[in-house]
Amino acid sequence: MTQEKQKILVDRLVTARDTAGYNLKEASKELGFNNYQTLSDIEKGKRSINAHELISMARLYRRDILYFFDQDIRPDPKPLWRKSPDTDVKKQERTFLEHLEHYTELERLLQIKPQIRRLPVNCERTNFDSHGYECAANLAHDIHRILDLGSRPASKLRNILEQTLRYRIFHMQFDKSISGACVVDDALGVGILINSSDKPWRRNYDLAHEFFHVLTWELFSHKEIGEGKKTRPEQYADIFASYLLLPETALLEALREISVGGEIRIIDLIELALEFEVSMEAILWRLVNLGKLKKKDVEAHLADPEVRELDRSLRQEAQDEETPPVFPQRYVSLACRCLMEGRISRGLFAQYLSIERHEVDSYLAGKGFVEEHYEKIGVA
Repeated sequence: MTQEKQKILVDRLVTARDTAGYNLKEASKELGFNNYQTLSDIEKGKRSINAHELISMARLYRRDILYFFDQDIRPDPKPLWRKSPDTDVKKQERTFLEHLEHYTELERLLQIKPQIRRLPVNCERTNFDSHGYECAANLAHDIHRILDLGSRPASKLRNILEQTLRYRIFHMQFDKSISGACVVDDALGVGILINSSDKPWRRNYDLAHEFFHVLTWELFSHKEIGEGKKTRPEQYADIFASYLLLPETALLEALREISVGGEIRIIDLIELALEFEVSMEAILWRLVNLGKLKKKDVEAHLADPEVRELDRSLRQEAQDEETPPVFPQRYVSLACRCLMEGRISRGLFAQYLSIERHEVDSYLAGKGFVEEHYEKIGVA
């Protein structure tokens, strides 16, 4: 190996470890080294690295082997995270980006040209600076119309983003300090990450929130938006999500249907939230915005433990909804096709789907990709 290639390798090893969220001691333990000095010597070029060690590092750091040798490697895109300010997301970020890289590679192997549709944003940055809340509300109205989201948008939004706009939506289990992330990149497309541990109505809201950031990706910098801070762009994203998931006409019509003698009961509002697949808080504050409820009454409801308990009990069935899979359906289908057509190995397939090699056959069968039938399916 030439001196130049050696320098590229050791530099990439350090970068890969750091961006994957491991310090020397953590990485050494995961790699099975007796002490961290061994890894330190490798990264300093004092000790050579063998093929087995490099493969192990590539897997741990979630990198393709070529990453460590190619001279022209583009820097990783930077996702925008919605999280607590002190939460370190390096490991989660590298996993998210790896999923997007795999998605792109599967399309390339099948010679599928990425088709990411850009939606119009009729507000300029100067408009947001002068009347941002109105811009966010108008944008939600425009997008609702363009995508034809209907009277109950939450039930349709994810499918339209994935299938029509070709957004790449993944779900991963996090604790409550992380809600999700999004990224827009010329090579990897549009990626959205949602916390699958959250309740279904929270995931719906988070998806709409991240959708706003995708739409306005070039209008606000990461620094302006912040991560975990209630900045103006974050408030705009909340307004957008509320208006998108709770369109005025449909919501007021549903409200008239449940009102008895003009009285709005809290139990009916909870049922309304279930119908629109959003949280009770989202319904209450949207109705404040529409002048149907008073702010002081909503604050009292939200502070009432009996109201909270009623909300929890009525949502019991919805709370038990199955956790969404990590990978979107289209991603799984592309991976299955690549394996059945011999474009990726069984080992790579298992890596792409985060399963063990011995689970490959049962996984394929569960997805309807049975080898003896696939040739006819492919031809058709």
